[in-house]
Amino acid sequence: MVTDAAAMAVVKAARPAFRGAHDGVAFAANAAFLAAGYSLCAVGPAALTDPPPSGEEEVGIDGWNSMDNCYAFLYIKEERGKKKRVLVKCLVIGDVLAIDVLDLEAQNKGPYNFQINVKDFFSEEQPKNYGNMYKNFAGLIETMNSNALSKLDEKDAGAAKNPEVETSSSIHSLVYPPIAPLGHDDAFPGPGAGFYPHSGIGGGGSMHVGPNDPRFFPSNPFPVPFGGPGSVPPGGRYDPIGPPDVPGFEPSRFVRRPRPPAGTTHPDLEFFQPGPHGPF
Repeated sequence: MVTDAAAMAVVKAARPAFRGAHDGVAFAANAAFLAAGYSLCAVGPAALTDPPPSGEEEVGIDGWNSMDNCYAFLYIKEERGKKKRVLVKCLVIGDVLAIDVLDLEAQNKGPYNFQINVKDFFSEEQPKNYGNMYKNFAGLIETMNSNALSKLDEKDAGAAKNPEVETSSSIHSLVYPPIAPLGHDDAFPGPGAGFYPHSGIGGGGSMHVGPNDPRFFPSNPFPVPFGGPGSVPPGGRYDPIGPPDVPGFEPSRFVRRPRPPAGTTHPDLEFFQPGPHGPF
């Protein structure tokens, strides 16, 4: 936590020139980070480059308010043998200064966002003494403590208590969608792009049920609904879909091919396999 006296000492030592209330509040935010032990490694447009600076070199405040209606500060801080970079962006929206604080080393974590009404903390009279330029400077620094600095410290404290926790986003558990016992080809298309489609026990074929569908034979691993050998009820038949005597709708066209043995290539991928029948 930063005291208002420490932050004001930073402001007085830097002696910045303010164009107005937004400049004053933005620099006070910068002073809070510097008083908290952060080092400034980029300001203005240089802090917004992609990728951001590595933070190896500390810089001064030259150009900190060179952009219109926007401020940017990039800090670096070393704790417990690790360096972290924090990007602070301030956007002017009327009488409000919207502040985003982003830890660039934290994976999958968004910025801390909060807004400050500059008229509540900066004097319109522009006196020459920095201490008199601000109204309730202690309240302004407390806002920075509670909305930014303390949250960054909480994250660091949590990482110290759980050093074994993996924070990298490059390691994930692959989760496959469930395979329904019947009709999975249409209801559950299988794993996404990059994975071989697979079938096996519980595959069951598509929703189009023909006379040679695997669930009609004793090899079906699921209970036979009608009892007895096989599962076709007495007198049961399969009526092809479509008008009679129309080419292309013969019953023989609706018979499924024999199922390939387990572990073989999915039919949709046979063309891509190396060998005499593949393109490679």
